Amino acid sequence: MMLLPDVYQVGGPARSHAFDATAYLLPAGDALLMIDCGTPEGFPQILENIRSLGFDPARITRIYATHGHYDHVGAAGLFRARFATGLYVHELDRAQVETGDSERTSASLLYGVQSTPIPVDGTLQEGDRFQTDAGPVTVLHTPGHTMGSCCFVLEHRIGMRLLFAGDTLHGGYSAKIGSSEDAWRQSLDKLASQHFDAFTFGHCPPSLLCDADARIRSLRQSFANYYTPWFKDFYRKYPY
Repeated sequence: MMLLPDVYQVGGPARSHAFDATAYLLPAGDALLMIDCGTPEGFPQILENIRSLGFDPARITRIYATHGHYDHVGAAGLFRARFATGLYVHELDRAQVETGDSERTSASLLYGVQSTPIPVDGTLQEGDRFQTDAGPVTVLHTPGHTMGSCCFVLEHRIGMRLLFAGDTLHGGYSAKIGSSEDAWRQSLDKLASQHFDAFTFGHCPPSLLCDADARIRSLRQSFANYYTPWFKDFYRKYPY
């Protein structure tokens, strides 16, 4: 589904599989780029979604990861095997992806599956930029959910500043995945100090949330007020 010209959401619970985080496709000249890529369970549907938009998945050259979790990059190995697609992750999340650490990637913790080790082709850091047909994209390092979490800021050619927030906004906290409350507060302060016209995040239907600055300030205000240990994973059935 097109969110803006040359910005497409091709994965997520409403688009591919219940395990999938949101995944985005951005044309870049002759190439296609992705921000996150979902899970192996959602891989076939994500390919179908890409083809239904008129794009050939074989043109996908790079996947840029918001962080190294199964629901965000679990399918990267399949993209690599099928299309020689490269994966780019922040250095602080690299080891869990390359070793297939099923707890750190949340695969066993939330989805009841085991991660497969996936080679990382390059690392992301604060200030990295890449060009797309929609406009330039800049990397923001926003640790907290994981220590390698990143957001991506698109300066869209129509004049809109769009934030791809991954799980930096609305993400879950657990010591098992290496979350840091202090680092996360600083990352939210970083986001709240900037202006965005809209944002989208890691687990939402195809949509852009406007009034972004006020929404981010509100999320910063409510962050870590109270933790609940009653979160339900995604692979077991709960009668209540």
